[in-house]
Amino acid sequence: MAKTGKRSPLAVDEVVDFMCHPVFYELRTAVDVGILLFDDLDNFTLPDGYSKEDIWRILIAIRKQAAVFIPDDPEREADMWMVTTSSLSFNAEMLEVRTKIESSLERSLRDMQGSPFVTRFIERTLVGGLRAEGITANEDRVHELFTGAAPAGPIDQLIANYFRLSNECDNFARREVTHGLIENLYYGLIEGVDAAALPERPLAPLDARMAPPHSQVLMDLVCQRAREEGDDMRFGPVLRIINISWFFRHFNVLPRLNVLVGLLLRNILALKWGLPVLSWLPEGFDPGLEDAPVDEARYRAVFEHWSTDYGFGFDFTPYFEMNVRLYLRELERLAVSITYLEQLNEQIERIFESHINPRQKSILAALCREPGAILRIAPHQRTFRIAYGTARADFLGLEREGYLVREQEGRAFVFRAHPDLREKIVQLGAAVVDSAEATLAQGRAVVS
Repeated sequence: MAKTGKRSPLAVDEVVDFMCHPVFYELRTAVDVGILLFDDLDNFTLPDGYSKEDIWRILIAIRKQAAVFIPDDPEREADMWMVTTSSLSFNAEMLEVRTKIESSLERSLRDMQGSPFVTRFIERTLVGGLRAEGITANEDRVHELFTGAAPAGPIDQLIANYFRLSNECDNFARREVTHGLIENLYYGLIEGVDAAALPERPLAPLDARMAPPHSQVLMDLVCQRAREEGDDMRFGPVLRIINISWFFRHFNVLPRLNVLVGLLLRNILALKWGLPVLSWLPEGFDPGLEDAPVDEARYRAVFEHWSTDYGFGFDFTPYFEMNVRLYLRELERLAVSITYLEQLNEQIERIFESHINPRQKSILAALCREPGAILRIAPHQRTFRIAYGTARADFLGLEREGYLVREQEGRAFVFRAHPDLREKIVQLGAAVVDSAEATLAQGRAVVS
């Protein structure tokens, strides 16, 4: 009798029994609802007769049936892929919904555009990107440059260039993502800066089979991923953005400043694909920081996992899952900051009982945090991108209301809180800050 190639019923029964084995079912569940790494198998009692390597290869073989390949490069010697587990699918959808145009957070950000409390998130993103480039930047100086201070050196000029390009992201988002667009970002960053004098960015070692051969291929892959069409829900816009950011963080697509170019491109894609809130969130983080959303050991373990081929190629699923969770954590922090600012504005309206515009609320909100601050017109003008006369009118209006006093500083005017107002401002600021800190603590507990 000719062989049909079919397995015997006994072999099929054995496979079914194994798939239904309680321990293996537990492992399949764990790999679907969380980040399960190869070394995490040490914490499980494995089915009799199967090694750690055996179980891992079986798990990967099953998951790979639903894999998305990233991307299909004929010069690469090993597969790179990911699969949207239940956990990753849910978290990615939550992130997408909460960062969309007309989401509640996007409307709040639009209303508060220019507030120094909110723009700190943009500054934090840049500081983190500079740190990843091997450049140390003072946060206060970054803030000064954000509000339009004149650059005093090459790093200052680089920071000023980044902010200028950030302000142009709306226009860039109308363009197709091409080599030319990416190169425009790079040359815009190094305008007036000796790029060769910048430190070389340290790259973590990766398996040689994972690294595309040269920058031309890398640029092609970035543009390909950014221009892909279709409704592949397994690889939605948020995961595509994370994938594109991965190229700029772990390879040298460009001669210098890859992380910063990647951040700018991330913001452009977020605007292009209708996820503007995503562009406010810091991308990447320092796991050594006290408030890091995951501990350093776990972060390193995820890196080691996705940069090692345990059989069947390189599984990027934990990398995507980790980054989606990091974004969700930063989104929660942004939401808490917005809530704080909204509460502060409500208190200002209630206590001061006058018709002041949102920019004037921002001035009073700044005094709540720093009652003795000296306020100047020019930074206010640059922050809100308004005419000098409009900025001056904001301060003079508050002066007429008795909230500010005007002083002479050289040839310019500066403003301070009125002495009679200072105590009220201190009390207001302390009350809202305490409320915000309590809200932030609750938010951290929920995300953790």
